[in-house]
Amino acid sequence: MKPLAGIRLLDFTHAIAGPTCTQMLQQLGAEVIKVEPPEKGDDFRHYTEHAGLPGMSVPFASANAGKRSVTLNLKSEDGRKIARDLAARADVLVENYRPGVIARLGLGWEELQTANPRLIMLSLSGFGQSGPLRDWGAYDHIAQAVSGMAIMNGTDAGPFKIGLPVVDCFTGYLGVISVLSALRERDASGFGKRIDVAMLDAALKIMGSAASVWSFTGVAPKGTGNRGFRLVATAEYYACADGWIALGANHQHQIEVLFRVFGREDMLADSRFATHAARVENYAALKGWLTEFLLEQSAAELETALTTAGVPAAMLRDVGEIMQHPHMAARGLVQQASLPGTDRLLDVLGPGFAVDHEAVPDHVPALGEHTDAVLGELGYDAPAIAALRAAKAI
Repeated sequence: MKPLAGIRLLDFTHAIAGPTCTQMLQQLGAEVIKVEPPEKGDDFRHYTEHAGLPGMSVPFASANAGKRSVTLNLKSEDGRKIARDLAARADVLVENYRPGVIARLGLGWEELQTANPRLIMLSLSGFGQSGPLRDWGAYDHIAQAVSGMAIMNGTDAGPFKIGLPVVDCFTGYLGVISVLSALRERDASGFGKRIDVAMLDAALKIMGSAASVWSFTGVAPKGTGNRGFRLVATAEYYACADGWIALGANHQHQIEVLFRVFGREDMLADSRFATHAARVENYAALKGWLTEFLLEQSAAELETALTTAGVPAAMLRDVGEIMQHPHMAARGLVQQASLPGTDRLLDVLGPGFAVDHEAVPDHVPALGEHTDAVLGELGYDAPAIAALRAAKAI
């Protein structure tokens, strides 16, 4: 039995942050009913790489496996009534419309909470439900830009966004934590609550140490390229003869082992490299030596030698290389989901932590695949469902 078995979640989210949140709650056992607009559905269904079916992009499938899809026209009164009926029976409602939109649809917190005092309502947005930036729109790269993350990730050549939607994803994970805490609080009080999670807040939470450094010193940290957090040349990325390697020698004992593996223990006799302070002060000289030395070495051989000796190090891999590594099979992170209309299974990542639950393949829902079944659970019979469909309410 999964920890959230018996929890029903109503999912009014789209794109990445919201679906990431609701998918993890589904992986923990919640029943997730994803509400989508008729005909087109979640815009994310139509992004980039497709799984071979219309309205079934791989990014959408990866974030929505295991959910039930219901189509509702929330511009119609019939559609809104169904949404209210679903909310009355839900434990959690998650939405990521712009602030104010859900209330204008007649699905605001006050109205829903009156009908269902135990409801937990999570609103995800770019800048939150309050504050001067409340009404700004946001995507992941916008949140990276305004938070300072893009500058911290940059170099002298300028700012760079992180290549993956890290803010979207972390916003979703904060949403999961907030829902779990609200469920725990409801166990004690019997009442649900409203939760407000913002992408900007999530970005700054990731950058917590940088925010504290600025607060204490008045200086905003700038980008350091591929240098590690301690700013030493022995914790950085370097090109080798057969690829790239990431070195992670930060502490004195690691530095000593690093040079021993390199066969260059004499480097520690050089006063420029003998201590941490000296290595930071003479960063350029040490980096120059490492750059030249490592170009003639094998990244694969160094990875084995250094990790065996206890120094953190790794070859740079692309996602395909690490997904095929035996370690991933041993960890059980990769799960599978079926796709409607095809026999091919899609690899989907699990919750990201090891659990004892048996991994059962999920199913990626076609648009509106579960509308009739869910309405039947609400008490609608076949003629009533046909009438709703004719009225374009579903």
